[in-house]
Amino acid sequence: MKKHTLALLICTPLANASGLLLQEAVTANAGTAGAGDGVHTSSAAASWTNPAAMSFMGEQVTTVNAMLLHLQMDYHDDSPQKSDGEAKTTMPSVGVFHVRQISDDIHLGMNFGIVGGSSIDYGDQWAGAPYLDKAFMSGMQLNPNLSYQINDNLSLAVGAQLSYGLLEVSTSGLQTNLDTDWAYGFTTGIMYNQQDWALGLSYRSKLEHDFSVTAISDAPPLSIPLDTELLVPAIVDLSGRYNLNSTLSLLSSVQFHQWSDFAQTPLYTDKTTANVERNWNDVWKFAVGAEYQVSDKWALKAGFSYETSPQDDPSLQWVDLPVGEQYRYALGASTRWNDNLIDIFYEFADLGTMPIERQVGPNAGRGDGLPDLKGSFEGHIHFVGVNVSF
Repeated sequence: MKKHTLALLICTPLANASGLLLQEAVTANAGTAGAGDGVHTSSAAASWTNPAAMSFMGEQVTTVNAMLLHLQMDYHDDSPQKSDGEAKTTMPSVGVFHVRQISDDIHLGMNFGIVGGSSIDYGDQWAGAPYLDKAFMSGMQLNPNLSYQINDNLSLAVGAQLSYGLLEVSTSGLQTNLDTDWAYGFTTGIMYNQQDWALGLSYRSKLEHDFSVTAISDAPPLSIPLDTELLVPAIVDLSGRYNLNSTLSLLSSVQFHQWSDFAQTPLYTDKTTANVERNWNDVWKFAVGAEYQVSDKWALKAGFSYETSPQDDPSLQWVDLPVGEQYRYALGASTRWNDNLIDIFYEFADLGTMPIERQVGPNAGRGDGLPDLKGSFEGHIHFVGVNVSF
């Protein structure tokens, strides 16, 4: 096998590390699994999901989100060698959001948040080690917004996305350097707000990051420049709130993630071009939640979300980030401390069981050390965090 083709096959983990959107870091109404986020007006973080919500936030509000997540992914190998794998990651995340009214009709906002990525370490003893040992990808965004209040109930908004991506990956035989890239997009939204109910619709455009790294191997000596692309999909959010009475509010959200744009990933060297087939499907996310006002100072929250799978074909799964249906369960509480609103929350994300039956290519089984993969992944994430609005 040519060295350039070998590097392309082994470094395919570069192509898929953006498949996990960690929206918890930019969630406004913590504790409801994201339900009703696009119409929440007590937290400046709602301007991330729908910038039109800024028109109903008053003169000024700042929100700081702090979160800790623990990810576990287990691989169960179905080959005779039974080379199982396990990866655990504990990492923090933060978001800062500020909204300010500058006239009777106009609000400005500035957001910073970590919107997605993965950091995972399986080691070099599991079945997929020739293709993935460690991987790190992170996407951070600055999001300036402007909203215009048409009347007492209706607002429109536009904003920009300035996304900074970081990527690094290693296998049992290759190591790449860390590379970074900027990508740019836009966001827009509309919201209608009444005393007892609200409805909001927003759109975030697709972002594409281009990375250039060098794959290095000691045995045999190898140094090959590689280029690849990572995608953050376009997202449409429809959120609603209905106040059933003075103490109970019902919340819901429906999101569309346009992952069908992730049909394949190009990988380039100076001599070779290859496409890694993905064939992902668009994803729908459905979230429902409730907020109950226990007293003047305390409220309790709960929520649930279900997310469809972007890929159900085991032959198209890959080791960097296997994907399937996702279920999220959330609990939270909020309280007033002087003029500050404090939200605490816990969320459990069940990533399910994701079978993989990946045939590496025409050289599999010819003594080149590139094994096929047959087994299944199981994963889950624990989130715990606190959001403070002042």
